[in-house]
Amino acid sequence: MILSPELITFFSAMLPFLELKLAIPLGIELGLSNTTTFIFATSGSIIPAAIILAIISPLSNYLREKSKKIDQYLTKLFNKTRTDHSKNFNRYGAILLIIIIAIPIPGSGTATGSLIAFIFGIEYWKSLGLISLGAFTSGLLLTAGVNSIHAIVNVFA
Repeated sequence: MILSPELITFFSAMLPFLELKLAIPLGIELGLSNTTTFIFATSGSIIPAAIILAIISPLSNYLREKSKKIDQYLTKLFNKTRTDHSKNFNRYGAILLIIIIAIPIPGSGTATGSLIAFIFGIEYWKSLGLISLGAFTSGLLLTAGVNSIHAIVNVFA
């Protein structure tokens, strides 16, 4: 069974830390239109974020109940992170989360954004909305960037 280019683009966007940075060039290379590539890639990158946001809190609570060392580590991590960064995060939190997701560099993206939202205790639906906006912005930037690179290469080819 061979997957369609749309599904290849969709599923490649689900790979953590590669996400749209892989899916958009791949979709365009597979011959999809910019719009189709954008829709399938951004949709594919948002689904893992929704899953991560849904399971990370119950998983964290379960692990904390089962292991005293994990509980101590996570308590220390959350307290230190929230203490050190809560002032800036309260002031710029939504914008920072969107920017972290939108900037197409390795390690940024919806998976990273989900973890950051969890660490700072942002509510599920607000997190998912901000992550979706960041993914949308990243998708637009990457689509424009890939098309620009293709245009430059075609000028010199």
